[in-house]
Amino acid sequence: MDRPIHLAIFIDDLIVGGTQNWLVHLAAALAKRGFEIRAYAMRNRVHARILGRLAPHAKVEIVGESRLWRIEGLVHLARELRGWPADVLQTLLPTSDWLGRTIGRWTRVPVVLSSIRGRNAGKPFWQRALDRATARWAQAVIFNNRDAIPFAIRHEGVTQEQVLYIPNGVTAPEPSTAAARARVRAELQTPESAPVVGTVARLHAAKNQLDLLRAFAVVRPRRPDAVLWLIGEGDRRAALEKEAFRLGLSDAVRLPGVRDDVDDVLSAMDVFALPSRWEGMPNALMEAMAAARPVIASDLDGIRELVVDGATGWLVPPGDVPALAAAILRGLEDPAMAARMGQAARERMKERFSLEQMAAAYEQVYRGCLAQARRQSR
Repeated sequence: MDRPIHLAIFIDDLIVGGTQNWLVHLAAALAKRGFEIRAYAMRNRVHARILGRLAPHAKVEIVGESRLWRIEGLVHLARELRGWPADVLQTLLPTSDWLGRTIGRWTRVPVVLSSIRGRNAGKPFWQRALDRATARWAQAVIFNNRDAIPFAIRHEGVTQEQVLYIPNGVTAPEPSTAAARARVRAELQTPESAPVVGTVARLHAAKNQLDLLRAFAVVRPRRPDAVLWLIGEGDRRAALEKEAFRLGLSDAVRLPGVRDDVDDVLSAMDVFALPSRWEGMPNALMEAMAAARPVIASDLDGIRELVVDGATGWLVPPGDVPALAAAILRGLEDPAMAARMGQAARERMKERFSLEQMAAAYEQVYRGCLAQARRQSR
């Protein structure tokens, strides 16, 4: 094949989120490996930061719900896939999965692949029905955590023969300078000497920042100089601000929104916490580990594949505020142990969850499935 492989990606939206950040990293890596990429967002939900990072590596189009519901958008997508033409269609997130499989089959894209990135327990019944009806049109379904596989087989129409496992990957950043850490602390109105507990995630019920606030209220009497950073944006901001006020923590909690300097922000934290209620394989947690932060996270799903409890961080039961507070205090009160855990976490990310390993695995799947489809079409 003389031209590059044409990879089309359907994704529900381009907000700031784990899947969207993952897509930016994958597109950048595959573009370097000779892929030509086009990304199509089904909804008009776009953050300039994600769009700006993705655009250098892929042609991006926002299709929008109104065009899809008028059928015009469906026809447009079909023409795009046929006229380009797409060799591989990768679908991401629930709406794009069933919609992409349907359009891919209709337009006879040689390879259609889906990706399930967590246990989709909250899907409405109609979406589950669409999943079961269309799952067979994907040559494979890629999972980034093993715990999601049995659920998808039972409820989403996926067969064992379709299952592929490729964990997320990250690049270990260079250590931030003392000046960068000082700048971040100054911008977040945090004294240099203050112990910082932080998280980076959408302000969303799944990420459960409310429990982190409540755990911090337990920590504060023991460490009255501690500060909590809740980095990110989302629909739970007002609830978090209200709870911080109720707990008397408003002066110690920072909600700065989305930051473009996450590596520097992570380096300025003493402990990273992600007390999620449900998860796939969280990129923010991986980035914190790659930045050598001691981490505390919920003992569930893909998190268990990342954190070795007591060695590269601490696992706590989801929803257990006292356990979360105790783990935070361990991290703050024994800095030497916390630093050892952070370094062990960084080494684990380098050895088992690198971006290079992830990109190579996706390239192998895409090229292998395409070669097989061409052989079968002869």
